[in-house]
Amino acid sequence: MQNYTAARHNIEAWYILMVILGAFNVAFNIMLIPQVIANNYTNGNVLIGIVMAAWTAGPLISPWISKLIRLTDGHQNNVAKLFLLNALLAFSIPHCSHIVSLFINLFLQGLIYASIYSILNLLIVKRFPEREWHARTSWLIAAFIIGEVIGFAIAGMMINPIRGISLGGVVLLATSIFCLQILPTYHTNDHVISPQKNGSAAQAKDLLLSPFGLMILGWALLCFSAQILFLPFPVLMNEVFLLPPMQSSMTVSIAGLIALGFYPFIGHLTGKFGADSVLLGASFVKLSVFIIFTYCAMNMSHSLIPIVMLMIAINRWTWPFMMTSAQIQASTLSKGRGHTLALALFMAFSGAGNMLAGFANSYITATLGIQYMPMFAAGSCLLGITFLLVGKFLSIELLTASLSPQGIINEKR
Repeated sequence: MQNYTAARHNIEAWYILMVILGAFNVAFNIMLIPQVIANNYTNGNVLIGIVMAAWTAGPLISPWISKLIRLTDGHQNNVAKLFLLNALLAFSIPHCSHIVSLFINLFLQGLIYASIYSILNLLIVKRFPEREWHARTSWLIAAFIIGEVIGFAIAGMMINPIRGISLGGVVLLATSIFCLQILPTYHTNDHVISPQKNGSAAQAKDLLLSPFGLMILGWALLCFSAQILFLPFPVLMNEVFLLPPMQSSMTVSIAGLIALGFYPFIGHLTGKFGADSVLLGASFVKLSVFIIFTYCAMNMSHSLIPIVMLMIAINRWTWPFMMTSAQIQASTLSKGRGHTLALALFMAFSGAGNMLAGFANSYITATLGIQYMPMFAAGSCLLGITFLLVGKFLSIELLTASLSPQGIINEKR
């Protein structure tokens, strides 16, 4: 009963917007766009990574998006316009006869995703006290995961990917209307965070030269490792792991439903062991999954399909732990240096890792073959874990130095 009361306290009606964003921008694009490219364009498998890189590039310019958000009010209108534009872009995909037009379309959709995601996260930071951020952020991410589960399930049942994308456009169009009624707003003079005296450039430099910088660099590599495998997901699963799109999408959806049960425990784990430890633990599990994927890709047969499906599920289960703990750790390491800018940098580095994964995906597919993708995912994941470990121990050393007798004496002086 206590957990139910706490959940009701931390869940807002406007979280439904994150569900729709996860379903009809993220999941639909991941499942349907690669199929559209593979079916309708020459050398489609090679082009998948490049086009999907355009979609992941949107978060790269989120620092500028964040700056504009901080200077404006009326978030209901902003989000409504973004959902409307997303719907129009979805409707226009069947008319993207040239790959360049599809590239631009996906870039704009990625920009919309980054913008809405930033606005909804900043609403938590601006409207609620700091003690509630972790719990509310966890539930907001849970809403996003629910959206992905719904989106993957629906997209997997779409025999014609073009019609599926058009259906998503209808939902996005309806969302642009009703979000005006449920989305709250705030005024720039009501921020719960005191304004920083330093400029954005100085704040960014301060953040990037701290353990926060190592943490988001490691996070970017983890995003790279995940996306190099996931951006061509339906095509990779079908051609390398012998799983048709409906079967692979349903595996992801069922795994996502199970993953929702983990959310009540993530907050307890990060509170007990620390967000950095949870992030590292989940990353090591993901690395193990990538190693097993690599073995299966090189020795694939129908007898390995159950193992592949299990690895898809475990890979999906690591993401809630990684995403939630990474955002909490980024917030913790950036404390006192500008939370808004830190969130923007977090999104930008995520976008950089995702975008580079798309280009790397196309290059590897063209030169070596799509079956080598899991091997590169494992290598980049290991490198990301290394940066996280260095950042973790550097944070401990800085904390120890600040608490040393000499440090206390200097502080008192």
